[in-house]
Amino acid sequence: MKPLRLWPLLGVLSLAACKKSDSTSTAATGNSPITAPLDYIAAQGKAKKFAEKTINMVELQSAIQKFQAMEDRYPRDFNELVSQHYLREAPVPPPGMKFVFNSKTGQVALLPEDQVTAPVAPATATPVQQPRRGPGGIRIPQQGASPVGE
Repeated sequence: MKPLRLWPLLGVLSLAACKKSDSTSTAATGNSPITAPLDYIAAQGKAKKFAEKTINMVELQSAIQKFQAMEDRYPRDFNELVSQHYLREAPVPPPGMKFVFNSKTGQVALLPEDQVTAPVAPATATPVQQPRRGPGGIRIPQQGASPVGE
């Protein structure tokens, strides 16, 4: 008779063990009422960072577009935007991020610092002199140059 009494006890213990594993899975996903305030604060911090990043990018793009419309070229850097009074001050990227500006296309990107590579210095080469041309497209020899082969 004693073995029959143990079966209900084992059934209750197994159900209790199943419920514990379910409660730990909800706490790990962040759906627990206990961690809700911390989850809310973390979500607010992420939303604030995203909003600041978006506002900075919109302000920069607007200033670059205004500069390009007035000067008919893109600015060399952010300091030129500040000196020409298109921006009040040079933008400061969020921690761990860096602004990347292409002065040829006017595009701005916000990238993590570890993804930004240092610009490569251009190779110094001797400039190639183009022949001068006179009226009608006639080549004019340069001083000291031989007209042979032209």
